[in-house]
Amino acid sequence: MTDRYEYIKWYLKDNVCDDTVVLLYEVDLENGRYATRAAEIFSDRSVSPIVDEGNPWITEAPVPTVDEINTDPYYSAPEFYAEPITRNEFETVYRADFYTGAITFPGKKRER
Repeated sequence: MTDRYEYIKWYLKDNVCDDTVVLLYEVDLENGRYATRAAEIFSDRSVSPIVDEGNPWITEAPVPTVDEINTDPYYSAPEFYAEPITRNEFETVYRADFYTGAITFPGKKRER
């Protein structure tokens, strides 16, 4: 049995989205990879859940996979990096006011 959700931590270099430096997504694998919940982490480490009342998904398009974000030419620009996270990490951050984890952009991992 597979989990219905995938959890992604998506780093944004140089604040490409205003003051947001990290996005966390809960991706619904049974409904076209749309995000059901998300949280923004800002450069001051404050956390804000993203809410779209009355809609089952909070994204207008499917969320790409970690591999797509890190390797696809559209997403693999040096401004983006993603990694999988656990449901527990997502839940902890989603309910927090302040984020204590890494917000420093890790950069692309190079193929050897």
